[in-house]
Amino acid sequence: MLLSLFPVFIAGHALFNGTSVQTVHRGMSVNISCNYKPATDSDDIVELITNGALCCSAMNSNKSWIYRPCRNHFRFIWIPETVQMAFEISNLQINDSGTYKCVVTRSIPPPSVLLREERTFVQVIARPVVSVSHISAFGGFHMILCSSEGFYPSALEQLWMRNGEFQNASLTHSINKTNPDGSFTLHSYLNISDCVNYSCWVNHSSLSQPTILHMSPDCYGNRDTNVWIALVTSSLLILTILIITAVCEHSRRAHHRSHERVNVTPEPDLQSHLQYDIYSLLGDHHPVPCSPVRVRSSPQ
Repeated sequence: MLLSLFPVFIAGHALFNGTSVQTVHRGMSVNISCNYKPATDSDDIVELITNGALCCSAMNSNKSWIYRPCRNHFRFIWIPETVQMAFEISNLQINDSGTYKCVVTRSIPPPSVLLREERTFVQVIARPVVSVSHISAFGGFHMILCSSEGFYPSALEQLWMRNGEFQNASLTHSINKTNPDGSFTLHSYLNISDCVNYSCWVNHSSLSQPTILHMSPDCYGNRDTNVWIALVTSSLLILTILIITAVCEHSRRAHHRSHERVNVTPEPDLQSHLQYDIYSLLGDHHPVPCSPVRVRSSPQ
């Protein structure tokens, strides 16, 4: 359940145990009124204090204001038309949350007298940035992730819905972490085994109404199918290229062998050569066949 130690308002202020409460979104500004009108014949000092440290101050002397140095994004505001004073804190961040005291004292004539002390609690809130995605888990399981990032305060509800009905929180695995700026992040994981509509439901004090993000079935059902189609298509393409390469290589080698057979000229044998020589010596007479002469060696 959504819990908070302080009353939460999207804008404006309320009273809590005598302390004014103002709830402001991160990055916005707030005015802390002192609700005091200084007298014209006295010297008054107005200070804004938080956690015992001085943030800003000003002094009214001889019907004019003397402004003193203030911390970053703090300033004193004086409205002469309405004779009102206040302190402005601009560009509020999460670490600016806290209780602020507007203290008014009179120093002249001495001794110093506390004229007024007013407390204001400033609650800085930050909206969660919600996103949903599909992730692949080990072992072939499908898992969806819902993330709420950068929210403050830490109280937040984040639930899964299946076909419009809330899922049992025990089926989810959640991880909380604190960010460097003081905000929080929550990751919720849910194992799925079917192809239906899932939604992430988030509620926070910074939201005027819960946020619901939907995931269509093909986000997690068709992704594996598309991967298998891509793998099969790539395999067929590679196989086709290999077949074409093998056919082209076989054709090239066959053509090379036939070209070598055409260019080979048979050499005349020894008998034809001898017949040609004898025919040339006889002139116009018919050639006499000649057989090779065998030479016998005489015995020694």
